[in-house]
Parts: sequence; C-alpha cells; structure tokens
Amino acid sequence: MTQQGKFILFTLDEFASWLDNLILHRKISLIQNHHTFLPDYKAFNKRKTDKYFSWLVSMEAAHRERGFSEIAQNVTTFPDGMLAICRNFETVPAGIKGANANGICMEHLGNFDLEKDAMTEAHQHTIVTINGLLCNKFKLGINTNSIVYHHWYDLNTGKLVAEGTGTTKTCPGTNFFGGNTKQACQQNFLPLVKEALIAV
Repeated sequence: MTQQGKFILFTLDEFASWLDNLILHRKISLIQNHHTFLPDYKAFNKRKTDKYFSWLVSMEAAHRERGFSEIAQNVTTFPDGMLAICRNFETVPAGIKGANANGICMEHLGNFDLEKDAMTEAHQHTIVTINGLLCNKFKLGINTNSIVYHHWYDLNTGKLVAEGTGTTKTCPGTNFFGGNTKQACQQNFLPLVKEALIAV
C-alpha cells in the first residue's frame, strides 16, 4: 500500500484486507463499472515512472475542469492489476447521473471498445474480483440490479433505458468482457464475478 495525498494505491490482496476492515455509514446498493476511454493502455504504458499517481492527479484535474468538486470515481483499476482509492467511500461519486447516491464508482483505465485495448489478464482478474468483493462487503446480489454499466443509463434523464434507446455512452466499452449490454454482462461477466468470490 502506498499513499499520495488522498490517493491510496493497493495490490488486490491489500485492497481486500482494507475493504474487510472498512466501516461505512453510507448505504451502498450499486457497483458502477466504467472505462476511462482516455487515458488508454498506450498512454498508461508510456509513463515509465509514477504512472499511477500522476494519472490520478491528471484525471482529477480534468474532472474539476468539468465542474466536479474532485475526482469522480471512488476506485480506479490499472492494466497491471493494481488499484487505487480515489474518492472517499463515504462520498457520493459523480459516475452515473441518476445512480450515484448509493453507488460505488469504478473507473477501469483503458479503452474497451471493440478493436481498442485488449484487456490484460491481470486487469481482468482485478476487475472481476473487486466487483465480487464489493458485492460481498455490501451484501448485494451478483446481478444486473447491483452491478451496473454506465451504458445502461440515459445521459440526459439518468434513467435506465432499453438497449438501443436513449442517449448513452459505450462505457465501459463495447468489448468489456464481451460487450456492454445487460445480456453480455449476464452471460460473460457475472459468472466470472461469482467464480472469483468463491475463490476468495
């Protein structure tokens, strides 16, 4: 574990221990999954030193320019499997309009649209496991009511929309574990989260 200001960098095992000991007063019912789009893997790999904290500081600056009080996400995951706490878990994130009040927002560094970044095995393992750990911690079912993608929400209304309707982002990517639809999540992602939780 390494800390720079409010940003805390963890291995997955360190995070699991930290989460186990966390006492949270805010009610959590949603685990949000996003991709950063930019920075992507190429940008991440270009920085040979301080590539974690420097990107977190850059992301926070970009979010503040957009009018946010601080970095939007509670957690950021990285291509090599590391992850960081960014916004205090007691603080409501600024991830999905209409779904923030009881949410934990996770940004997965990379661009997971089709023909863009090929997710590393280490990143896959961290993303799958952290979703399971958070569901376990907050006693949430491993389903699409608890684990959500930004793509499922209309950007203007903040409402869940049927696939192919509304104004939506591709986030967390059209190739995020095989797709960004609810069906893809149910078929490809959630079974892996369940497996990971059994293995923990």
